[in-house]
Amino acid sequence: MSRQQTTVIKALPARFYTDPEVYRHELDAIFSATWQYACHVEKLRRPGDYLVCEIAGESLILIREDADTINAFYNVCAHRAARLVSGEGCTRRLSCPYHAWTYNTRGELIAVPNAQNVSGFDIGDYRLRPCRVEQLHGLVFVNLDDAATPMAEQVPEFARDLVTYAAEMPQLTFVHRTEAVLEANWKVALENFSECYHCELIHKKLANSVLDMNSYSIKVLECSQKHLSGSKAGDERAYAFEDQAASDFVSWWLWPNFAFQSYPGGRAHVWYWTPLDVEHTHLAVDWYFPSAEMADWEAELIHHHAQTTFREDQEIVASVQRGLNSRAYQSGPLMIDAARSQYSEHAVAAIQQLWRDAMGVDDD
Repeated sequence: MSRQQTTVIKALPARFYTDPEVYRHELDAIFSATWQYACHVEKLRRPGDYLVCEIAGESLILIREDADTINAFYNVCAHRAARLVSGEGCTRRLSCPYHAWTYNTRGELIAVPNAQNVSGFDIGDYRLRPCRVEQLHGLVFVNLDDAATPMAEQVPEFARDLVTYAAEMPQLTFVHRTEAVLEANWKVALENFSECYHCELIHKKLANSVLDMNSYSIKVLECSQKHLSGSKAGDERAYAFEDQAASDFVSWWLWPNFAFQSYPGGRAHVWYWTPLDVEHTHLAVDWYFPSAEMADWEAELIHHHAQTTFREDQEIVASVQRGLNSRAYQSGPLMIDAARSQYSEHAVAAIQQLWRDAMGVDDD
């Protein structure tokens, strides 16, 4: 937290979760100025592979130039603003469907019909507008802020842990997506993810048959958080994983809306929350394994997660959102203990302070 705790810290007022004007400001102040997850590098393996994603209302093209370079551009033709492509595919030329202005994988304009007959026209004066893009051990992120701090500098400990807990992440393959539209503001979902005060009550199977709650800890860094826990042993385990060396549960959250988790057994998944409006959020959990042909225990892991933790969180965040819309609610206290135990809400306080700093607001 960026402020010293001398008394009980109150949660953000309800209006910051329910006011459409606040949400519109968030798109500019937060989502247009932070690193946003775009895809796993598997989507962009070959030169010419591309995909289109939307960040803070902007359509972006990510395209592989060569073995070392992925480029990102705004999906806007420099001629008269038409969208160039949609979805995903593979091409060495991005040709506008409106007037066939054509660009290469570096965003350079290389062909314009009738250009030779237009006095003063110079093809070199026009190109696609680039966007910041970075790879972090197989994960691809974009940022609309040209002056953003590089990810490796912003989250160095996460970058190191990503290699430690998911050494083969760049080579893994997508196997499954669990997704839902949450009936809650994106901050409600993120705050729920950032604490385990509720785990033994809401996530009984997670707490009793996956995690060792006595070893659960949450470390708060400048713009990220690390959750670490040992796992249950022997017959207490929810699923029988094969890799006994990978027995830890580690979860990283990166400001504002991305998370990585490695479950006991060494299988990884990424979470990303996409705000749809002030009270709805799309959540996708993408699983990556060494092979698309899953072992029985891997399929069991995915099923267990979807039917327990994932489903249980949907229900509780929707309940919170309904409560935030009640005239009865006033900001409650965050339960932060001195030991920063597994029950402490210090990570929630840190998220709320990051939000205050980004938005430039007080609680009044």
